Amino acid sequence: MPSRALNGRDPQQGKNGFSRTGSLIGGFTLIELMVVIGVIAIITSLALPSYRTLIEKRQVTSGAEQLGAFLSAVQIEAVKRSENIAVSFDYTDGASWCVGIASGTAACDCTDTIPATADCTIDGQVRIFNQDNLNYPDALSAMSDGDGNQVFIYDPARGLVYGDSSLADYDSAEMEFLSDNGTYALNVQVSATGRVKYCSVSDGTQVPGYDVCAN
Repeated sequence: MPSRALNGRDPQQGKNGFSRTGSLIGGFTLIELMVVIGVIAIITSLALPSYRTLIEKRQVTSGAEQLGAFLSAVQIEAVKRSENIAVSFDYTDGASWCVGIASGTAACDCTDTIPATADCTIDGQVRIFNQDNLNYPDALSAMSDGDGNQVFIYDPARGLVYGDSSLADYDSAEMEFLSDNGTYALNVQVSATGRVKYCSVSDGTQVPGYDVCAN
């Protein structure tokens, strides 16, 4: 009868290094390996929806906060400089939109970003905020103001918002951000007092942490 030393193989070891009991030499059994793979698959399937939800939320909150911060800074600048600043905007779609500011009460063309011809300027510097400034530019889905003329003006005394150069009527503005699959929708609202507020568009698209906008 040949010994283990002669044939170099354990009697319980089959061909290809597997034991007859289903073990891998120096490793997991095949059953253990299958269990581990199954657990990993389950964890991955549970984690992916949560990760996607996180991305969807970030699409709307990131853009809204960036645009809101820009508008808040413009209000502060109007008061600091003691001069009116007009905020003009243009919206085609998520891939083509802009907000521009200029000293005074006249609207400016925020689609013109060429320094030599642009009129959205302050002290000769082009001041335009557009899709290129956002991490998720396509999330912006709508822009509007109260009187529909696509411009509003911050006054220098208290940072209030007016609708046109006459400074006779107050105005307001609203920008909506919508996530890719429509799960979340978040508004950036500029009130007549100049205050920037963030709120969810509806109960069905409410963003966690943001109340639904008051009608």
